[in-house]
Amino acid sequence: MKRLLTAFLCLGCLSQVSASKHHRRHVDGMVGLSGHTAHQRDVTRFSRNTVQAANFSDGEAMRKMRANRAEDVRKGFLHAWNAYRKHAFGADEINPVTLEAVTTRNGWGATLVDALDTIHIMGLEDEFKEATEKVKLINFDKNDGEPSKVFETNIRYIGGLLSAYELSGDRVFLKQATALADIMLEAFDTNTGIPYQMWDVQTGTGSAESGPATLNNLAEIGTYQLEFFRLSQLTHDPVYHKAAQRVYDVILDRNKPRKGTSYSVPGLYPIFLDIKSGKFIGGKPNLGGGSDSFYEYLIKTWALSEFKLQRNLDMWNESLKAIKKYIITRGSDKRMYMGVGDNEGMDSISDTFTAFFPGTLALAARLQNDNATLALAHELLLSSFNTFSSMPTHIGPENFGFLPDGDDASDLLKSQRSEIKKYGFYLDRPYYLMRPEVIESIFYFYRITGDEKYADWIWEIWQGIKANCAVDGGFAGVRDVRLGREGGLIGKQESFVFAETFKYIYLAFTEPNVISLDDYVFSTEGHPFKRTAFNGTF
Repeated sequence: MKRLLTAFLCLGCLSQVSASKHHRRHVDGMVGLSGHTAHQRDVTRFSRNTVQAANFSDGEAMRKMRANRAEDVRKGFLHAWNAYRKHAFGADEINPVTLEAVTTRNGWGATLVDALDTIHIMGLEDEFKEATEKVKLINFDKNDGEPSKVFETNIRYIGGLLSAYELSGDRVFLKQATALADIMLEAFDTNTGIPYQMWDVQTGTGSAESGPATLNNLAEIGTYQLEFFRLSQLTHDPVYHKAAQRVYDVILDRNKPRKGTSYSVPGLYPIFLDIKSGKFIGGKPNLGGGSDSFYEYLIKTWALSEFKLQRNLDMWNESLKAIKKYIITRGSDKRMYMGVGDNEGMDSISDTFTAFFPGTLALAARLQNDNATLALAHELLLSSFNTFSSMPTHIGPENFGFLPDGDDASDLLKSQRSEIKKYGFYLDRPYYLMRPEVIESIFYFYRITGDEKYADWIWEIWQGIKANCAVDGGFAGVRDVRLGREGGLIGKQESFVFAETFKYIYLAFTEPNVISLDDYVFSTEGHPFKRTAFNGTF
């Protein structure tokens, strides 16, 4: 039975939420930043755009090399999958070092669900059938007794199930995605409609991961829009889309940029906010953890809506102006970096999460025929890739720092100055957990430009991963990317390794028409959703 959203219906444009399946209604959330309905400016021009290049290298030798590389990645995936299947099948994760089953995402089988579309894309029919039978048995009304992190539940479970349905057509995945989404909608039943960070599916209690119960962050309130839009399309029920878009209503209504506050730059949002008031309460803006996918989903949901959600594009463009001014800067090595900052100044520190941005920015640039922004995206890609390619292991650190061009290095440690001289950056947190963001952005550039050097870059990283991370139980993290395997392993293999890392590496070596960027939009968890015609109603 659908849990209805009730507490915020009196606010903003969402005056009604229908509980009736297949009830078609005009889409909300299509107003511009001014609050007036936006004209569909240049929709024809945008919708005619293709994202992928038309000049991929061809010929027998190239096809053979691609096929051999793709098969090598496929074997690596199967190595990890078979270990999971043998030792932890149906569990959230496997510890690849100890071979123990690990519960991290409520015990519903995060790896099982997150990996579904990758398995299908790789043509692993027997594995897909077996996984499908396992998915049928998941009961989302029961868990391990711990609250669910709503954001992670959406991107890993709902996203994984939707994509599996998109690719296979098996309605069991849509049925399970809808059942879970209906439970997660309860987390949106707040005074403002902004969701709790954590939700207990058995007691119906909302909370935060740490701190006050009403605390949440930008990424974890702004990363439902893509999955919920597609779910509304597939079910013909606008309730999911409305819940996700409502977040934007509140942010824009309850927060006005003002000097001397935590929100001082239009479009450049602080990290933390209180869901009860809907107001930001601090956290310097950045493109890394806690913020990243909020910005990503502005442009991607616009694309998935076939350019109908004009407000999403308006918000993206406003944010991009501020990001260019306050977040992006040139380092002492003349490369372009992404820091943490606003009009109060920049902190020259970054994390591997920010590396998603060059790929997303390149996608946005192609969609809007913006060659200048595409050039900027490429400069950002170069610095992101350098954090991997300059390491002897060909894999990069979790966090790093840089020295802005012209700044004094006297405040840095001697070791940091030495590494900046050697690499262009210094390592802050030197471990690697098989994160996909650098690979993801390189993949976008490969598909957008057709330049084989980008596929070669991914192959280089894949060699580094195999040499340093491969263990009996799959692929482990390494404690220090300067030392690789010899510096010690981390017994962790999150589900995103199957959903994103393997998928983006593999797709760099398939024929380019496999999951084409002209046909699909990837979620922040790497799940492809089909771009379909949308006339503004569900």
